[in-house]
Amino acid sequence: MPTTEHTINDALASVLKGGRQAWRDNVIHSETTGMLKGVSARPDILVLEPDVSPVAIETEVIPAPTVEPEALSRLGANIKSTGRTILSSIAVKLPKRLRNFSNGTLRAELMSASDLEMALFTGTSPTKAARWPHNQWISGSVSDLSILTQAASVPPEVIDRAADELISGIREAAGLFDEAAASHEGALQKISRELRQEAGEQTWRMASAILANAFVFHEGLAGGPGKLSKVRSIEELKGEGELSRATVLEEWRKILEVNYWSIFDIARRILEATPAKISKSVVDTMARVSAKLLEHRLMRSHDLTGAVFQKLIADRKFLAAYYTTPPSAALLAGLAIGGDTTPAGKLWADTESLKHLRIADFACGTGTLLSAAYQRVGQFHELAGGDARLLHSYMMGGSLVGCDVLPAAAHLTAATLSSVHPTLKYAESSIMTLAYGKQKDGGVALGSLDLLDPQRRFEILAITAKAAEGTGESLKDIWTSMPHGGFDLVIMNPPFTRATGHEGKKIGVHNPMFAAFAADAETQKIMGRVAANLTANTSAHGNAGEASIFLVLGDRKLKQGGTIALVLPLSFMLGEAWEESRALVSKKYQDLIFVTNAGLGGSDLSFSSDTDMGECLVVGRKGFKGGKRSTFVTLNERPDSTISGTHIASSIQSLISHSKLRKLEDGPLGGTPLLLGSELVGHAVSAPTAEGWNLARVRDFSTAQSAYQLSLGKLWLPSCKQPEPLSLPMTKIKVIAQIGPYHADINGRTAKGEIRGPFDIHPAPTKGVPTYPVLWSHDAERERAIAFEAESEAIPVVGSDFEEQALIDDKIEKIWATASFVHFNRDFRFNSQSTAMQFTKRKTIGGRAWLSLKLANKRQEKALALWGNSTLGLLLYWWLANKQQAGRGSIGKSALQDLTILDVTKLSEIQLRQVEDIFDAVAGEPLRPLNELHSDTNRQVLDRRLMVDVLGLPDTLHAQGGPMDLLRMKLAAEPSIVGHKKPEKPQPAYPMLTQGKKGKGKKPVNA
Repeated sequence: MPTTEHTINDALASVLKGGRQAWRDNVIHSETTGMLKGVSARPDILVLEPDVSPVAIETEVIPAPTVEPEALSRLGANIKSTGRTILSSIAVKLPKRLRNFSNGTLRAELMSASDLEMALFTGTSPTKAARWPHNQWISGSVSDLSILTQAASVPPEVIDRAADELISGIREAAGLFDEAAASHEGALQKISRELRQEAGEQTWRMASAILANAFVFHEGLAGGPGKLSKVRSIEELKGEGELSRATVLEEWRKILEVNYWSIFDIARRILEATPAKISKSVVDTMARVSAKLLEHRLMRSHDLTGAVFQKLIADRKFLAAYYTTPPSAALLAGLAIGGDTTPAGKLWADTESLKHLRIADFACGTGTLLSAAYQRVGQFHELAGGDARLLHSYMMGGSLVGCDVLPAAAHLTAATLSSVHPTLKYAESSIMTLAYGKQKDGGVALGSLDLLDPQRRFEILAITAKAAEGTGESLKDIWTSMPHGGFDLVIMNPPFTRATGHEGKKIGVHNPMFAAFAADAETQKIMGRVAANLTANTSAHGNAGEASIFLVLGDRKLKQGGTIALVLPLSFMLGEAWEESRALVSKKYQDLIFVTNAGLGGSDLSFSSDTDMGECLVVGRKGFKGGKRSTFVTLNERPDSTISGTHIASSIQSLISHSKLRKLEDGPLGGTPLLLGSELVGHAVSAPTAEGWNLARVRDFSTAQSAYQLSLGKLWLPSCKQPEPLSLPMTKIKVIAQIGPYHADINGRTAKGEIRGPFDIHPAPTKGVPTYPVLWSHDAERERAIAFEAESEAIPVVGSDFEEQALIDDKIEKIWATASFVHFNRDFRFNSQSTAMQFTKRKTIGGRAWLSLKLANKRQEKALALWGNSTLGLLLYWWLANKQQAGRGSIGKSALQDLTILDVTKLSEIQLRQVEDIFDAVAGEPLRPLNELHSDTNRQVLDRRLMVDVLGLPDTLHAQGGPMDLLRMKLAAEPSIVGHKKPEKPQPAYPMLTQGKKGKGKKPVNA
């Protein structure tokens, strides 16, 4: 007789109980009647974990026609015993074979099954529900169902609503502090000193956030075990008419006698310094806010604390401390920590080895990444039968290491990690605020960057009790507790601030990397020199910024076999200044995974909040040598929920472990799709690491595969089964062309004000002929056609004496010798500009906007200008370009050397004459921006004539709807090209050029 669903549900509930310690005692109820208030319905499984929302699980054997409506019907129902509302319900479709197993074998079959189909519903009622995934189902194991259920117990809608309530209360309290600032300056300055921030709105909000955090914890701890039983709740104080600053501080002192120093010590000091005239109002506001939050049972959710902290963080302009969104943190932690073994390579059931696990974030912020990692460690340990509570004191005592220069950040990190098991004591902590800036002894400290030197000593700030301990304060010897080669996992989203370039000028400081906490120019200089000494002979680079230094730090701290997991600027994959950093990762790390975000539809390019900067995720295992291949992933957009982030990470790991990834070398077949249900969320591909960097932000990997083949001289277009038999002569810019000077060598001055460039730049005269024409700036409308003249002229500087004049004359001669007819667009705004290369009638100096390219003769330069503006030339520009900013690609002078181009020096005399005919016909005709490439009829003519008449390729490639049309459509649709632009109404086509003679394809004349 087939096994009933009732029996299957009992077995499923039993397996679920074994995978989480908090569910092992009367938390999971299977096929139990009378659980819901006012209805006779019997949920298949109910998970009633304390402190979070209840979750219903409805199951049905495939085809399961009623499982979705049954799961939906549970939303909004109330638990009879507690009145709590079900806000999350999971529908599970069970495989038919489960009916063939009896009690003795059913449990084992469930534990090994990987084909349960799941969907999550969240909302307040069946008619106001959201579904995840949006359609279809997620396949997985009971372990996946367990993790999904845990995530469902903290619904995102509730987090958002509670965050809004908390922010509103914080603003109200901050307003009270601001009102008191004028009349109680001393008290408010004390609060500023406690937080190490300048007095002002940001600081008052931060102080209020810390108070709110303490009030929430207070309510959760009051009346707890042991000495906590004597702690009165905020509601009790209110009911007794004794809610005041004095009574709240009295209860906090009781709590501090037990534990929770990291949470209540700084909150106590802030509340003690709060002026008496506003203290009652501040306490009442915090009490009201904490009551609302606890209604939503969010005291254990790191999502809330982090989301609010990001809105309040001070000095973000200089610290660039952008907050990793919880979904992004779940994705990164999911890629770094797999279910097979721990980061130390041990079994998840091995409690003793987990006690010695070491995970670090040396730029911890609010602790979102550490919290995501800790959550994953706890989940996998319990899924293996362990008890994560037994690890808590070890995790807090030394396994989890977090550092930051903001006292409030370190305290909120400690509080967030403490909240995983809020009633468990721990004596030590390695969550620390590190000294930063000028010190009392006259020296300087650089925060976590000082850890690059294992011998260096510096003061750790007393403001944070040295380390944010659970039961008190202690001074940490951080060089002993954080040795080089001492960590199993380093997970970070480091600051991105750069010390060089134009960044400092934009914000009026000497060195933005070290300008935090109002450091003066001299202190910034000293800190810069110390940093230079610490990073000498490393891969760190000033133009890459602080993040490149944190990469060096993470590498030094990591054990052999350990895992590094970083959020880095997208320029890590494509930027010139990051070249040595890429070399470090390539040579020392294996099993590398790089994840970028295409920014589909103009969405955020980052994995952090509040930044438009493109970012990438980097995950790898440290070895004695690097791996030859890596996995490259492009998501359509960053994940919108922690559930999605976790599932995407699992999907990527599954594709890798089962060798299901397509390869870059496979031809234009595209990548392996990543799905949430039936929703395409991205693609993944395997590629040689050296060639894979250009895959950053590429959404359609078939386009990239065509670019890769073209760089090898093979034309293999999407929809074509094989490459064209005719090989194209391809080369690099550096082989056939001389690249002109960097713009600062034209008109720059040295740091001492001396002559670097011999010219001043002025607009070209409307009448008259400039002696030294120069292409200095962009004007998209003026640059629609391939041929146009310089808009500026370079005027020689007059020397102050004979010697300086001789130097200037020499520089003028050298720069003028680089003048050419063809010039390269080094900063291409794909969605507004039309030309990647341009041609001038006169020899012209390349400037800030256009780099000159000097070839052997003018005809070759004409050929290069045509190639550079053909679809194939644009494809290779896009392939190499740094696509960090939306709708824009940049290729600097150094990177330009490696741009693959048609080898125009291999063209025959007849081919060059054909080039001249084509150039005369098309050079003055307007072209469309790249995001309109698919409708650019003039570009189509250029493509056909160059490819067919000159290169001898088949005319069939240019048939309407054929391979070249498809390539243009794909390229124009790339998010890195479209940027934030929305599709526009069709524009009238530019006048179409003469197509020239159609042919079936000619042999190259020099073949």
